[in-house]
Amino acid sequence: MVNIMKKNFVRVLALCLLLALLPALASADRFAVVKGGRLNLRQYPSTTSYSLGKYDTGTWIIAGSESDGWYSVRTLGGKTGYMSAAYLDFGQYNGGATVKYANGGYVNLRSGPSTDASVIMRVTSGSTFYMQGNYSGWCYGYVYSGSQQVYGYMYETFLGSGASTSVVTTRNGGKVNVRSGPGSSYSSIGTLASGTQVNILLKGNGWYMISANGLEGFMSTQYLSGTGSTIGTNTGSGQTTTSMTAWVNNPKATQVLNLRETPSQSARSIGQYRNGTKVKVVSKGSTWCEVYVGTRHGYMMTRYLSFDGSYVQPSYPTYPSYPVYTQPPYFATYVPTVTPTPTPLVQLITPKPQQSGPAAPKAGDTVTLAIAAGGSSNLITVYHDPSMTQAKASYAHGKQVMMLQYGTNSCMIYVDGGVAYVSTWNVNY
Repeated sequence: MVNIMKKNFVRVLALCLLLALLPALASADRFAVVKGGRLNLRQYPSTTSYSLGKYDTGTWIIAGSESDGWYSVRTLGGKTGYMSAAYLDFGQYNGGATVKYANGGYVNLRSGPSTDASVIMRVTSGSTFYMQGNYSGWCYGYVYSGSQQVYGYMYETFLGSGASTSVVTTRNGGKVNVRSGPGSSYSSIGTLASGTQVNILLKGNGWYMISANGLEGFMSTQYLSGTGSTIGTNTGSGQTTTSMTAWVNNPKATQVLNLRETPSQSARSIGQYRNGTKVKVVSKGSTWCEVYVGTRHGYMMTRYLSFDGSYVQPSYPTYPSYPVYTQPPYFATYVPTVTPTPTPLVQLITPKPQQSGPAAPKAGDTVTLAIAAGGSSNLITVYHDPSMTQAKASYAHGKQVMMLQYGTNSCMIYVDGGVAYVSTWNVNY
């Protein structure tokens, strides 16, 4: 009888402990990282709502529920509000996959699991594809176009869903805490020894979400280094989110700098640039910088960039001269000798010179929407996406808007309280 009472007491005690634990499990924080620039924290889920602050790429936030493309969020500083789901990264642990480079820098999102299926939209390299299933090599899921989820199929060859790796490193060879959140104030859920290889699930400023040896949590980037494909790899110091201008600065005047598809010297080169080429740095690491050269996105090695405007003046290789044939004086007529133009030994890729004419509008300039020459419509259509596949609204000739980003084919504009895209042919400045 006593044994039965003891067993019942233990069962009741276990049930009480489980019931006490359930609220804590239900309220577990779900972390995300801001991507794509300075993101507004809105008072309400709308682009016209009051901004409570702007947050840089790499900022950690705590996400709540999602509705109509908006997440209710809380910053690590305690502010609450709403952020657009299209600019939040939940990393590999949320089923996200990175779209890899294909023809022209984009991958087709199709209506069915076949190359014969119609194309719904073109998704640019580096975008996140949220997988829902896999059908014989075709992944079903969605991408964001503005704040809208667009569902379709994408071939798995063009999706990189594997986590990158890094190695735990300490000066004294000791152990490092794995914490329950991206900060030293969060509790430790375990430790990992120096030299342990970890999977990187989500990257943010100062902290990475990692998994190793059955632990899944957060570790300070000052203790991570190794061979992973992370910004600042082999430095252990993580990356710094910036918005600055740098200049290509090779040690030799005749050299060119590769723009890499990913932060690795073995990654494919998508462009080569001479000294003095301006680049926009959006994320600066000790080894690699994430940059834009014009509208082309990629990575350049930090040591070959100048951040103070100084650089080694570029020079071009010289070619051997050819002797000019002199006509002998005893010929009756003189036929001039044509000196052949030598074929360059190395083709150098340099930025295309700007055409003469008015300068392109800058971000913040006011421009006017206009009917393109030869157009058959009396209205100008603006779109949700830069590939201009999803119409958003139409405006009459003469509508004034604010320029956000000028492009060769399309421009990002701010009109009637929201962001839209319009053909460059319909912009008058």
